Formats: sequence, C-alpha cells, structure tokens
Amino acid sequence: FLAHVIAVVWVGSPFLGAESYLGEAAFEHHQARDLALALALSLCTSLAFVHCFVLVLETQALRLLYVTLFAVPSTLVAFGVAAAADAAGPNKLGYAEEYGSNLGFGVALVGGAIFLSVYLLRWRIDTSAALLSKSAALLLEMPGLITVAYGSALAATCWFLLWLPFAVYVIQHVVEHLWDDFYQQWGEGAEARYTSGEVTAICAAVYFLLLLSLYWGQNVCKGVSDVTAAGAIGAWVFVPETVAAPAPCVGLLLKPVVSNALLRAMTTCFGSICFGTLVVAVVQALVATLKQLKYRRMSNCVPLGLPLKLVNCCVDCVLDAIKRAAEAFNEWALVYTGLYGRSFLASGRAVIGLVKKAGMDVAANILLVSPVVWLATAGCLLVTLAMCAALAAALGHHGQTQAIWVMLPLPRRYALAAALAVPVVSVGLSPLLTSTRTLLICYAEADHVLRRRDPELVERIEGARDLGRRKGREARSAREPSAPTAQAVVCV
Repeated sequence: FLAHVIAVVWVGSPFLGAESYLGEAAFEHHQARDLALALALSLCTSLAFVHCFVLVLETQALRLLYVTLFAVPSTLVAFGVAAAADAAGPNKLGYAEEYGSNLGFGVALVGGAIFLSVYLLRWRIDTSAALLSKSAALLLEMPGLITVAYGSALAATCWFLLWLPFAVYVIQHVVEHLWDDFYQQWGEGAEARYTSGEVTAICAAVYFLLLLSLYWGQNVCKGVSDVTAAGAIGAWVFVPETVAAPAPCVGLLLKPVVSNALLRAMTTCFGSICFGTLVVAVVQALVATLKQLKYRRMSNCVPLGLPLKLVNCCVDCVLDAIKRAAEAFNEWALVYTGLYGRSFLASGRAVIGLVKKAGMDVAANILLVSPVVWLATAGCLLVTLAMCAALAAALGHHGQTQAIWVMLPLPRRYALAAALAVPVVSVGLSPLLTSTRTLLICYAEADHVLRRRDPELVERIEGARDLGRRKGREARSAREPSAPTAQAVVCV
C-alpha cells in the first residue's frame, strides 16, 4: 500500500506542478468570501448538530429508532405514490412522462419491503436501541473517536487531491493517446495497431486500475478509523481501567485508550486493514467499471423496451448487492481486527461464525441502526439549508439554485456549502455504527465479561431477546391446532 501511495505521488506531483488541473476559479472575490462564510457556518452547524444528536440519542434512542423506522419507508411510499399519480395525471414533470409510473411503483415497493423487514425484526428493536444508547454514551465518554473519524476523512480528502493529478496524467498520456492513434490510423486508411474493441478493453482496464487506486486509499483511511473505534470500545469492555486515565492532549481530546487504539491501527493492524480494504476496493472498482461499460454500450444502441429495462435494473441491483455485501463483511471483519488484533483472514472466519451464531442480531444491526444516521443527516441538511438561507438573506443575495430538489430562494454557492453537512454528519456518526457492532460482538462471544462491565445493557438485550422468543412461541402455538382438534382431524 505504501509503495502504491509513493507511486501515485511520484507520477502525479510533476504534472500538478506543471499544469493546473482544477481550472480557473469559478467564483469572484466577493462570491469566494460568501462561500467561505457559508462553509464555516455549515461546518459549525454540522458539528454542533452531531454533538446534540449524540446527547439526545443517549436518552431517547428507542423513540428515535421508532421515528426513523417508520419515517423512512413512509416517505418512500408517499413519494412513490405521488410519482405514479403524477405520471397518470395530465401535467407531468421531468421524467414522469416516461418513467414516472414505473419509478413510482418501484419506490413504493422498496418502502413496502422496508416495512416488511421492520415488522420481521420488530422484537429486536429494543436490542438495537440499547446498543445505540450505550454507543452514544461511549462516544460522549471518548470524544476522541469522533476526532479520529474526522482526521481519517481529512486524510481521504487529501488522498483524493493527490490521486486526481495522477489520474489526469494517466488519462492524457495513455487513454487519449490510444484513441488519437486509432483515429489517426483509421483516417489515413492504414491498419490500426489495435482494434476498437481492444482499445476499449485497454481503457476499461486503465479505468479499473485508477478506481482501484482511489478506492483503496479512501478505504484504508476509513478502516483506520473503524479499527481505532473497535479497539477503544474493546478496551472499555475488557480493560476498563484504561478508560479512566486522563487525556494527555486536551485539544484533541485523545485519551490513552483512543491513542493506543489508533497506534495499534497504524502499526500492528495496518497490514490487515490494507488487505481487507484492497479486497473491497477490487469489488467496488470492478462494479463501477462494469456499470460504465454497460451504460456506454446502451448509449450507443437503440432505445430499450420495458423488458430489457427491467433486466438492466436487475443487473444493477445485483452489482450493488455484491458491493454492499463486500463492504458490510469488511466492516465487521475490521471490528474483529481492532477488537482482538487478528489478521483479516482470521477475522473473516470469525464473521462467518458470528453470522451462524447470531445471524438475526447481525441483520437487525445492519437494517435497524444505519437508518438512524440517515435521519440525522437529513435533519442536519435541513437545518444547515435554513442557516445558509438566513445568511444569504442577511448578506442581501437572492437567486434560485439550479438544483430542482432544493426548493429555496438560495444561490448555488450557499446550497453547495449547505451540502457539506452530509459528509460531516456521516463521518461524525460513523464511530457510532462501529461501536454498536463491537458491543454486539462482545455480547455474542463474551457476554459474561460485558455483564460484569455493564449489567444493565446485558439485561436490556436479554430482555428484548426473551420477549421476541416468547412472542414467537405464542405465534407458533396460535397457528398450530390444539390436541383435540388434531385427533378429530386424524379420525376423519
């Protein structure tokens, strides 16, 4: 991984110094000043929102979970029905004339599927709420985990800025050179060195390698944050005396438990992080390349009918499912790496064993906990849009952004600044998701240790599990015929 980073910097840095790849500034001086003010306001609002949301989540996790689980599918169903109705009505907007009915029913079907999944996992909502509440309390106790998450996001951003000139250099000196030679020889009537299909295959391979480089670097940055959070939460469970030590650096709020976990992630666990994220990066780059080739081929063909469109949607769904499964597997494996210091292969085998042992708990954690972050992101985006609109009104700027989904009299630069809330909240709450996974693994494999550390959490988890088992037995007994009825049926 380090050799790959050195190669990217070595190839891209001369090109970055010789020519600007970002182009000229898109804003004038006063527009840049306004954008800086809006970005600062959006950043401060997002950070304050993350802190307030964690505070509320500590005490109101169950209510927030119920609101999220019913608000998300309800919104999808309402949007789908509205889109279908708009397509059937006389006045149509945008793609509603051609795709509105299919799109509306599809979105409504997704909302119904989410409702069904929530209903099937309804007895595990209390368990997820207990894990969320405890994870929020641990984040407040160890705020350095959020600092490490933001540092990892900043490192991923820096990696993108280093990768971009490298990608531009490769595209200009390899891809464009191949196509220029092909068209030049084709125009002169000479026999081309490569056929059109071979040039397309070479360009696809270059595109795959570039995306692999980008995804690998960004995934490694995120993996360091996940392993650090898992190591710190594991230390809270198994070595509680390390959490009570004072923070040596008050500015960064890094307690020894967090700094030690970060050190392990950057040294002894770094090889496992690089290997696991490489596997995920290969899947992500392969899926993106296949989609790009498919879309390019479809754009050069005649319009597809409805059956082929459905097949295309199914192919996209399968590719996305493969990518998300690889990402979820890697996230759980990195938790094992941070918790026990295992290699990635050993962590992968442990994840498979966890799914066999507590598969429904893992599924409930994936399906019930993640929407809480979506709710926080949407709420923070609305608050930040309102704050940026107030700033634009105070500065006397008016104008409609080109984004049709932002129905505010907001200039484009202010809407761009408000969009900063999405990555800030997602990154700030990422340790929350890692903490819930870590606590669930500790309960599944060392419940006696977790019981000594926090008996109330274990009681809440076991109470929810016992309630679910009891309700399940009652439902099965209600469906089964009674003994006299069964004997009567046999006699008949």
